[in-house]
Amino acid sequence: MMMGRRDLLALLAVAAPLGGGRAQTATGRRGESDLWFDPTQLPSFTGTVERYLPNPRGETDALIFREGPQIVFPPDVAEAVQRDAPRGRSIIVWGIRARSAPVITMLAFAPSSDATPVVVDRFYWRLGGRLPQAEGTSLQFSGTVKQPYYTPQGEVAGAILEDGSVILVPTEAAKGAADLLKAGQSLAAAGPGRESSEGRALLADRIGPASESMRPLAGPAR
Repeated sequence: MMMGRRDLLALLAVAAPLGGGRAQTATGRRGESDLWFDPTQLPSFTGTVERYLPNPRGETDALIFREGPQIVFPPDVAEAVQRDAPRGRSIIVWGIRARSAPVITMLAFAPSSDATPVVVDRFYWRLGGRLPQAEGTSLQFSGTVKQPYYTPQGEVAGAILEDGSVILVPTEAAKGAADLLKAGQSLAAAGPGRESSEGRALLADRIGPASESMRPLAGPAR
């Protein structure tokens, strides 16, 4: 029996809560996959890579298209994605788009329509790099918000600044900080994080429209 796209998406929705557990390792390999379905049956999204985004652990687990959407993927396939699609190059992504926001969970990718897709063998449903490592550096920076930073489900989890810096906020504080995370807003934040070749990212414990007016965020940063 052939499985239609609607049926496949419904099954993925049921499987979503399992994605943060002991999922299959993402290998970034071409050709056959261990997945029980073909990810290229899913909707495809084509765009030009504007930049890759770091997380507070110093990993790369997202990119943004020049056209706007954010793409999330497991950190262990970042090298393969960057190899196929450096900044300024186009990429085709097969995956799941959130209902409420322009964010896509990558399940396969290819640099062009005539290339064999690389299959991502696990679902990156949760922001695994949201929490910094214990040895993370205390960072503080500010700038203008380019666009919100989204969870794979489309919830606002922070902000991407115009220079590509990433400010994430604790889950329980996101709603209260929502006005500061909108595009065009001035934003300053401080908290633990990391700087990497892709830029800098932190999990905010203080936030405000300017460095001198930052306030502690409600709730523990966990």
